[in-house]
Amino acid sequence: MRRSKVFLACLALTVVSTTAKAADLYVSTSGNDTNAGTLAAPFKTITKAGTVAQPGDTVNVRGGVYFERVSIMSKGTAAKRIVFRSYPGENAIIDGTGLASNKATMAITETEYVDISGFEVRNSPFIGISLWYAKQTRVLDNVVHGAVRNGIYVGADATGIVSDITVSGNTVYDTVLENQYHNMGGGGWAGAVVVALCDRATITNNRIRNNDGEGLISLRSNNALIQDNEISDSFSVELYIDNARYVTANRNLIYSTGNTRYFRDGYPAAGIAVANETSANMNPSSDNVFSNNIVVGSRWGFYYGSFESGGGLRNTKVLNNTFYGSKQAILQIEDDAGHTNSTIQNNIFYSTGSPTPQYAGTNGVTYRNNLWYGTTAGAAAGTGDVFANPALANAGGLTAADYRIKLGSAAIAKALDTSSVVSTDYFGTLRVSPFDIGAHQFSTGLVADTLAPAVPANLRASGGTSTSLNLAWDAASDNVAVTGYTVYRNGAVVATVSAPGWTDPAVNEALLYTYQVQAFDAAGNRSALSATLSMAWSASNGGTDTTAPTAPANLRGNASSATATDLWWDNASDNVGVVAYRVFRDGVLVGTVTTAAFSDAGLLASTSYTYHVTAIDAAGNVSVRSNKYVIKTKAAPRGRSSHS
Repeated sequence: MRRSKVFLACLALTVVSTTAKAADLYVSTSGNDTNAGTLAAPFKTITKAGTVAQPGDTVNVRGGVYFERVSIMSKGTAAKRIVFRSYPGENAIIDGTGLASNKATMAITETEYVDISGFEVRNSPFIGISLWYAKQTRVLDNVVHGAVRNGIYVGADATGIVSDITVSGNTVYDTVLENQYHNMGGGGWAGAVVVALCDRATITNNRIRNNDGEGLISLRSNNALIQDNEISDSFSVELYIDNARYVTANRNLIYSTGNTRYFRDGYPAAGIAVANETSANMNPSSDNVFSNNIVVGSRWGFYYGSFESGGGLRNTKVLNNTFYGSKQAILQIEDDAGHTNSTIQNNIFYSTGSPTPQYAGTNGVTYRNNLWYGTTAGAAAGTGDVFANPALANAGGLTAADYRIKLGSAAIAKALDTSSVVSTDYFGTLRVSPFDIGAHQFSTGLVADTLAPAVPANLRASGGTSTSLNLAWDAASDNVAVTGYTVYRNGAVVATVSAPGWTDPAVNEALLYTYQVQAFDAAGNRSALSATLSMAWSASNGGTDTTAPTAPANLRGNASSATATDLWWDNASDNVGVVAYRVFRDGVLVGTVTTAAFSDAGLLASTSYTYHVTAIDAAGNVSVRSNKYVIKTKAAPRGRSSHS
């Protein structure tokens, strides 16, 4: 009897080990944490799912509002990440109302190879999403708002712990509400997105706005890429580099809308600022690159503050940025004995009544080939400077396109070659000779770019709901760079996007839609249209229509002449709709029609032909064949051949 029990126990272990593979787990507001976590029997809390998720698993959180403090401590592997996400097509909301005031609403702690994707996190009494002691963790495409302190915070209490973090595609707004009355006069306010004490962070494509502190902070962190973010209307600084090294801040759009709700001392936030506030665990800011940024309507466009620990601009490069319309000095580099080997070059400084650059810190900082307009360069004057209107597309606007330079701009061909550091411009255009000043490279070399991008391939449906359809396609290639895609529905333009993929927000399951995509580059060259995708979306099938029509019935006909026949049949039926019929003669396709009738011509007299018909729907599903029907053409008229 004991042997049987041992055998059964071993058998149970064997079953577990052979079935421990990637799985989908489910969480629902109507679930129960004693459930199995399946679609039919979901968990109640995300925290519970996190305790059972194994490498490779995906935790799907169904739509609804979750009033829980989410705690995740999962560990995936490089080959098998663990994904926590809103169920596709649904919105899972994590609401911090009523939670403890010193706890993050989503606490992601000591995780490795974990993704947090597609959630809405709101009303946090402390931090919205906190990554603490995390490694190889990604926070992707979330919406975080209404946080008393940070929207997203990455950190630890010592260096060398947090590494390889990605914060990308998130929208963060209405944060640092602890300072909403701006009564933290002595400083100490937080930031909307903060990466602290982290090595290797990627902070890209985030939209950060309306924050009562800093916008985005790299704090005591090294080797960060801060790129393609849009930051606006913060209280103190939009983009702040504080005790951080080897940071690349590239292609960020930074601006004030003029909303005085977020002004400090009567001024909007500084655009880009560098300082060293922390003496403990000193990591002086150095070896940082600021390139291709567009900064509009800030207090100072670029600012170095020699307060707290000082230290100066060390091995810092400020290259090919466009600064417009600052309310105080457009460039403010405070004097500091620590300035070393730093360069401010190829920038547009377009002032609108702001004073001359102040405390320009000429010792250890080299200025050259900058364009100045609306002010004098003062102590920031350098060799190769240009003093003229840069001819911006729409100066004062709040989009990046407003800061393209136009034909005839004084910025064209006046920059030094920095392509080894700044290889492209804000819009992805290669920087080639002649080089232009500012964030936009108008020149594309001695030969204009006239080559169109390749045609986007593999246009396909990638999911959706009963009223929306997700489209995807492969990225197109170009000799310089693809800058966007135009989406056509039923032959009309419905969207322009910068990356492959678009969601049609208004589709009807009962209707047929056709889609095509076209790629374009910065020079305005456009590819040919992609292959047409005909869609009759069926969310009830969880995807495209996979049901074939019924076979056309009762195929019949007659010979109308010696060289022609007429055919007709009963209409086929389909769960969505039949769009065409294919007619075959002797097994060869001879025609496609949209009605249940066909006339065949060019035949031989007195000859028998065998026909069959199939039906096809918009998704390309084809029915089985109809019945076969044989027709013999009439004899040729006396004295004439069928080909006379």
